Amino acid sequence: MLAAISIRLLQLGAGFLVYYGSTAMLTSDGLRPPNVIVLLGLLVVALATLSASRAEHRPLASLWVAAMVVALPHALWSIAHLSDVPCPPEHPPLGGSYYCVPPGAQVVLILSTITLAFALVGASSDARALATRLAG
Repeated sequence: MLAAISIRLLQLGAGFLVYYGSTAMLTSDGLRPPNVIVLLGLLVVALATLSASRAEHRPLASLWVAAMVVALPHALWSIAHLSDVPCPPEHPPLGGSYYCVPPGAQVVLILSTITLAFALVGASSDARALATRLAG
């Protein structure tokens, strides 16, 4: 039980790392490739998921934690910026007189909503497995 909690906490930390790095990927010039922080976070997520899957004998065990940590703030950000004007190519510098948001808020909303749906399925699977383990 302690190992399962530790892996979930590791997934939580790795998810925050991926989220932190991915915010730098959404720029006014469009989506940038993954940076070192995102890649490191994804590596930790993959290793923690592999470890949890082997220990619990369930594929993709605990992946939902990192997915939820990354997808929820991106979904909230994209909802807040759906009606804002996306930055055109070669836009003037951002400041008090000019404001635009990174293009692709709709795509971010769709992807994060799908990810949240899969994360909720994973969370319910984890809850069922925990209930079975505690009952038996």
